[in-house]
Amino acid sequence: MTSSLKEKITACSGKVNEHFLYHMAIKGCMNCGACQSGNGLKECAIKDDAIPLLKEFLSSDLVIFASPVYMWHLTASLNAFIERLHSLCNHGIPENRMAGKRIAIAMTMGDDEYVASDVVNSLLFFCEYFGLEYAGSFAVPFASEEQILRPIYQEKMQDFVRKIMKKPEK
Repeated sequence: MTSSLKEKITACSGKVNEHFLYHMAIKGCMNCGACQSGNGLKECAIKDDAIPLLKEFLSSDLVIFASPVYMWHLTASLNAFIERLHSLCNHGIPENRMAGKRIAIAMTMGDDEYVASDVVNSLLFFCEYFGLEYAGSFAVPFASEEQILRPIYQEKMQDFVRKIMKKPEK
């Protein structure tokens, strides 16, 4: 799905930086508080492949989490990265480098679309808590390569891309 999604975003004049987290060393947040100690946010204490991704996240206009849904959840590697985003916000100071960032999600699953509802709800709570803008979601149920390439899902994907690529009105 990611290649098809990337093509559609590029066709809408979008620049895509694609990262396959499964092949990266990314640990989940250990809630050590090092990023939030003292006055102001500091870089995450866990030195792994998430550090450059966190910096790239901050410089992005829109971040699309693309993931298969396994057992009603995003993949473990994407969940670990999402946990690490916490290092970009300190409610105690308050300093929130994530505020206003736009987030979208594209999912595939081996079952009906209803299995994505927990993922979407979790992302909505995440966006609300950290002051992010939820841009939308796209899901392909019973996702085989043939299913993803069916015209109906290619059209839905194109609609999703048009929606998320629109600049929000201020």
